[in-house]
Amino acid sequence: MIRRLDEREKDKALDLWQETFVEDGPSLVAYYFNTHIHMNQVAGYMEGDNLIAMAHLNPYQLMWQGCLYNVSYVVGVATKQSHRRQGLMRKMMTWLLRERYDAGDVFSVLMPIDSRLYNQFGFGFIQDVALYKFHYQNLNRIIRTVPNEEISVETSIQLLPIYNNYKKTLTLSQNRGMRDFEHLLKEVHSEKGRVVIVPDGYVIYYDFEDIFVRECIYTSDEGLMNILDYMGSIAGEKSIQWQMPKNNPLKHLIPHMKEHERIEKPFMMARILHVELLFEAMADLLGTCTIKVIDDQILENNHIYRIDGQVSITHEAPDITVDIESLAQWLFGYDTLESLATIRPKVMIHQYHMLYPKYPIHNYFTALI
Repeated sequence: MIRRLDEREKDKALDLWQETFVEDGPSLVAYYFNTHIHMNQVAGYMEGDNLIAMAHLNPYQLMWQGCLYNVSYVVGVATKQSHRRQGLMRKMMTWLLRERYDAGDVFSVLMPIDSRLYNQFGFGFIQDVALYKFHYQNLNRIIRTVPNEEISVETSIQLLPIYNNYKKTLTLSQNRGMRDFEHLLKEVHSEKGRVVIVPDGYVIYYDFEDIFVRECIYTSDEGLMNILDYMGSIAGEKSIQWQMPKNNPLKHLIPHMKEHERIEKPFMMARILHVELLFEAMADLLGTCTIKVIDDQILENNHIYRIDGQVSITHEAPDITVDIESLAQWLFGYDTLESLATIRPKVMIHQYHMLYPKYPIHNYFTALI
């Protein structure tokens, strides 16, 4: 039986989390279960009173192409060691897709450990990140003192205008308010991380064996330089690991050297749940076209859609045929239709006259746990 959990079952979810995600420190897990998550956001596969598998559906508000969406971020997907390889997660994911479709969600997002589990359910990557590893002293920059202030939960309101200014440059972003920043500070502090403001920006980082930069938000080129020089001032002899969206200016500032690394990796996946609702929101961007959608999981999405300022279901010959995973990757700007058509047998361009996307698409969403 699959159902939402209740608060009385928190210990069961906590035990399964600790069995599965052994790399999470006790303070982070305590913060998450005591402060961040409510049990009615957890779907559980039950055998009698025993929790065998689970998936957490953390609610977020995401801005995409100027529209605000309530989105479930899937995290904490876990099965007890004794019950793995029995198809339980397939049943869980099928249940989750149906539940969220019936609830009217337009799309869902997740950050996978193994993408193979989610490809089969129509999730596709929509965002890559670049991970840099370098030593500041190799950048040939003049060492300078940068004004800075460490931020606490009580002063986290100072981050809001910086973030709101930065997200104007993004196509996909989290719609953060004060409560989101308070949760962010609590999570970061639970892992002994720091949040520091400099002129025109802020940085979230952890001082481990290396310095790890988790989030870097800036409102000007000078703001990025201020963050870079501040990180250099606290790194000393340590190397800096810095995670950024793939298309970012940091790559121009770090020389290619044997000691330096730059790794691009897929980061965030999305699954379109309600095709018609998304097309309605994007009708002005897509112009006039007919699109045939193939969805093996949510059969209600299997139609030919005519888009001409509004959306209707038609029996006309489609301009494009596309499977649900490829549809997400195209609409979120991760890949072009032409490229997808060369590798995906279900993507066919019958008559191509679409102008979308008209400009570079920048997706940047980093969730809490």
